[in-house]
Amino acid sequence: KYKVIILDEVQMLSRQAFNGLLKTLEEPPTPRLKFIFATTEIKKIPVTIISRCQRFDLNRVSINLLLENLKKITEIEKGTVSDQGLKLIAKSAEGSVRDSLSLLDRALASQSVSKKDIDETFIRKMLGIADKSKIIKLLELIIDGEEKSALKNLRIMIDGGVEPKNILNDLLETIYFLTIIKNLGSLESDPSITETEYNLLTDLSKNIDFLTL
Repeated sequence: KYKVIILDEVQMLSRQAFNGLLKTLEEPPTPRLKFIFATTEIKKIPVTIISRCQRFDLNRVSINLLLENLKKITEIEKGTVSDQGLKLIAKSAEGSVRDSLSLLDRALASQSVSKKDIDETFIRKMLGIADKSKIIKLLELIIDGEEKSALKNLRIMIDGGVEPKNILNDLLETIYFLTIIKNLGSLESDPSITETEYNLLTDLSKNIDFLTL
């Protein structure tokens, strides 16, 4: 019934192109023609274009929903990925269904070659991220001023294939978790944190003041 034209990254159009598009929007060659514009930078779209569109803001998908979707696909593909491994994939996707599927695809492709079950350790190595308990320990050493031990632990993680950028992000997230525990007394359930890791965070929060965080 309709011809649909999807323009992805529409903010990349030049001013002249937007002017030409505006005329088409005001006087479409046929009522059966529909446009869908996709962008992550809405401020770069001229107001004259936005005022002639219906706007739909797409939000990040929660970890729990991503996890549910990944489990369903893993079963369909007859793959064997541990729950903790799927949680890591869901978290690393940062709310993107497409990214979560790409990461799962990498894991399942590796499984088809190795013929082994995919566990949390494999996913961490694949993504270049460290065990959270090691990140908590590293932060504890930094807080205690144990410079040599902190650098030694850091070197071990990097030599093990963990990306320095991911270590920084994990440290920031850990500080964020500690701040919440310090302020609110507890942390809302996060599927990416195990009970052991939560206990480590709680113990660490008792030995650190808010100003240091």
